[in-house]
Amino acid sequence: MATSIAMHDLSTPALGIDQAVFRAQLSEAAGAAAALPFATFLQQEGILQRLAREAFHMAVAATVSFTAEEQPAVIARLWEGLDAPPPLDLQGDWLALVPSPQQPQLLQRWHELRLQKAMDLSYAHRIDAYFLERRAELERVVYGMIRVRNQGAAEEIYLRLIDDAADFVSLASTYSLGDERYTHGLVGPMPISQPHPSIRQALTPLAVGDIAPPLRIDDWVLILRMEHREPARLNEATRQQLTTELFEADLAAFLADQDLCALAAQPSTPPSPHPASGPTVDISHTPVQDPQQLPASSDGMTTDG
Repeated sequence: MATSIAMHDLSTPALGIDQAVFRAQLSEAAGAAAALPFATFLQQEGILQRLAREAFHMAVAATVSFTAEEQPAVIARLWEGLDAPPPLDLQGDWLALVPSPQQPQLLQRWHELRLQKAMDLSYAHRIDAYFLERRAELERVVYGMIRVRNQGAAEEIYLRLIDDAADFVSLASTYSLGDERYTHGLVGPMPISQPHPSIRQALTPLAVGDIAPPLRIDDWVLILRMEHREPARLNEATRQQLTTELFEADLAAFLADQDLCALAAQPSTPPSPHPASGPTVDISHTPVQDPQQLPASSDGMTTDG
């Protein structure tokens, strides 16, 4: 017997609310927000923190300039993909000579280039030592994972892999309950620091082809096999990643030491016409902790470290 399914009438709201209650609640919330000092409101909404980050970026970028030798490469980067003819140099108010529609894009690129130079100058002497400190965590791995709920089932699968040399891919596709069953059990490539800490601990001593005993994490039991290890290399991409990590850690430490509400409430003062010659703030590096998590399963489960 055919079953008819009533389609939802999108023209009729599914939820019925009392308009008077809605208006009263909205008015109360707006009044409470309006009663707050403006800087406090910005902080509660997360706007002040974003503005503070942008102000820090601008202040750091303002500490550098480009030499005459650097300017041709900088101009090429600035005008990449633009139709307007580039200037011969960046002397004077060169931005005012650019058509107005292109000024925001050029200004953003100009800011990014100066910020990158400031970061490179600040951290170049620290990258080698920081790389040695982070090298183990920067190693990239591909590993196999079979994820089940039952300890007994996990032990049976593990024994089949160890004693019977069963095919890991086949078992993963058949028995794994996570999304990895769609990728033949493979997870990665990713930095070895990215998985859940318990997974990282189990993977660290494994050689390629080794299988770890069943590992329980919350409601899951995992069987892991190391598929590929790629040692970290200090190439340009890694150098930029480490530079950004050092900068972000210093930024977080600097902002944590500031009373943003008090600073935002102060009357604004125009910046110095020559900010690069002004005093700079000494900020010290604070190590960054990478977020850890178990790759999500098909039911959306994640396990935070």
